[in-house]
Amino acid sequence: MTAEPPGLDLGRLAAYLREQWPELVQRPPTATLIAGGRSNLTYLVACGSVRFVLRRPPLGHVLASAHDVGREYLAISVRAGTPVPDALLH
Repeated sequence: MTAEPPGLDLGRLAAYLREQWPELVQRPPTATLIAGGRSNLTYLVACGSVRFVLRRPPLGHVLASAHDVGREYLAISVRAGTPVPDALLH
């Protein structure tokens, strides 16, 4: 396993993925912090040939409502399969 980027426990992520989506875990996950985000931390995660983006609130004390990744997920998931472009969500 490679070094863990700040704020991401690759062991816990691997256990969660094996439990929820075992078909995704071709290899133990590796992750790279994607720079340039505004507040929430964004990682590129790879499990062999499977790649996805993972987001989490920033490290340290923050106002919970200011970095609500649950709200972000809802905004993205409700438009899945619609013609609404991503640019309109920002």
